[in-house]
Amino acid sequence: MPIFTITFCVIIFIIYILDNFLIIPKTETVTLKEKLVTGHNKGYINHALHLSEKKIKKSQVWRLVSSALLHVGTLHIVSNITATLVVGYAVESQLGTLKTLVCYVFSAFVSGLYMTFVYKLHEGEGASTGIYGLIAVFVVLAIKNGTVFFSPVSVLALAVLAVYTVGGMFMGKATFWEHVSGFAGGLLIGILFVYLFSA
Repeated sequence: MPIFTITFCVIIFIIYILDNFLIIPKTETVTLKEKLVTGHNKGYINHALHLSEKKIKKSQVWRLVSSALLHVGTLHIVSNITATLVVGYAVESQLGTLKTLVCYVFSAFVSGLYMTFVYKLHEGEGASTGIYGLIAVFVVLAIKNGTVFFSPVSVLALAVLAVYTVGGMFMGKATFWEHVSGFAGGLLIGILFVYLFSA
């Protein structure tokens, strides 16, 4: 059973509901459209956890990873949950729960470091940094196994993941570098786990 994959999807969905619909400062005005479609970053949770160069440099280092729990808009959360279910299940079927968790967190952390200290991002959120890390681990596993069909994941699901992977590279400059840096982190940890610590 893909414990990490399912648990993570449940957690980010709950945070999304709380932050976008329920735990919003009374001083903030949020329209129904923002709540249901376009999303917003006005919730208490977002304020406390989003990636921010200035706040991280003021010792709020948890933001390097916690920002990966946040989502803005229905499309954002739906696409990231879908991708996590596919690639998370595939990777977890090979590496197990703990290593998959480490791969995700490490990838998000590497992306957080890059976006903070190199790109100097003012604000960012989304699970895709860790998801692209898992996609990199998936690639490493596919190379080792000699096929992308090394897991119980269906052809259709892999096609959806391919669309997500390619499409996510054309969502703007900041998003591009978030994904590239997350992928780089996943590639590094994936090679370590798959080839050096595979026992």
